[in-house]
Amino acid sequence: MISDKRKKIIKLSSIIGTIAVIIAISLFLVIRYQVEGEKNMPFKPTKIIVISSAVTSERTDNETVETASEENTENTDEAENQNTEQQPAESYIWDENVVQTNDVYIYISKNENYKDAASIKNVRIENIQILEKVKVGKIQVYMPNSLDEELYKYINGFAVGTSLTYTGGAIDNKKTLEIGSQGGLICLSFANIDLGRYQSNEDSQIEQGAFILEKMNLTDEDLKFKVSFDLIIDIGNKAYKGTYVLDLPSENLVGNKESHYELNDLNNVVFKRCKFK
Repeated sequence: MISDKRKKIIKLSSIIGTIAVIIAISLFLVIRYQVEGEKNMPFKPTKIIVISSAVTSERTDNETVETASEENTENTDEAENQNTEQQPAESYIWDENVVQTNDVYIYISKNENYKDAASIKNVRIENIQILEKVKVGKIQVYMPNSLDEELYKYINGFAVGTSLTYTGGAIDNKKTLEIGSQGGLICLSFANIDLGRYQSNEDSQIEQGAFILEKMNLTDEDLKFKVSFDLIIDIGNKAYKGTYVLDLPSENLVGNKESHYELNDLNNVVFKRCKFK
């Protein structure tokens, strides 16, 4: 016959064993969530397209004069002392600002396996970082412009800092930064804005796109950089965050009008719940 003392030991051991199993299961679920993240989000990114190219804009006389003035500031006193006159800047048939562009399109779709009703409140791109800098130039991020037919204008008014928000609406509207409440498309552009100028008296015309990069003696290696950003899908009472890393520009750009690539398998990016705004 089992003594009362032994019964208490068995009972205590059973309780301890049960608690240990519960803790082990809880730890397993926590670790699994950290590794796999959310498995049944109401909306999820389904595709990313990157289109890389280049654009040019003609420099004005004012820009040329201002640049010449800035470059000669340090020598002004010396020039005045020598009573020499500044020679006029050389005139070119083509005097172009050059920007290498990388337009990123992110498609977000409704998860048909998610049974509850849900609508997108907003989609936010946050914590934008340049992980690896370009060898030539400087990277700036831009939002779509709302002024005219061009999707992007590479001017200060449309520059982005470290975040960009698209609000849920009836339909997509890139110029007003809206995404359909049941899914849609958002975009932004990573631009190399400091490649310099292309000056020439030889070309009868300049081909559109990235052909001009080859004329500037640039290589694909000169233009490579790496970025990361957090993508947050906010449905009002819940929000989900995942982090993307992109190598830009897309390959084999120099010597071509443009290049692009698609990411169709985004399962390697883990989304987890986060605080919503």
